[in-house]
Amino acid sequence: MHSERLIDLLEQTRRALLEGDFDALEVLAQETGAAIDALPGEDTESLDLIRAMADANVGLFEAAARGVAAAKGRLSRPGSFSTYDSRGQRGRVQSDEAGRSRRI
Repeated sequence: MHSERLIDLLEQTRRALLEGDFDALEVLAQETGAAIDALPGEDTESLDLIRAMADANVGLFEAAARGVAAAKGRLSRPGSFSTYDSRGQRGRVQSDEAGRSRRI
């Protein structure tokens, strides 16, 4: 059933957004578009679920865009701030006047 494929793609998109896997989003967007094109004749219940999942993903896309913009803005200002790596270790990022950053 076409709706199952689209539901799976929407779930993969949600996970990619939550994990910050922006490379996967481009591929998923193309696959999702093709799956939407194949939807005619699906039942109303499936379409309601798909609509709810898509609406939830829109919120995640908007939050991701705000986060990227905030990080970009923060990195473009002179100064430094703390970050944490995958092991939970704290580090500092120093930003120079030109907006370039380096870990120290």
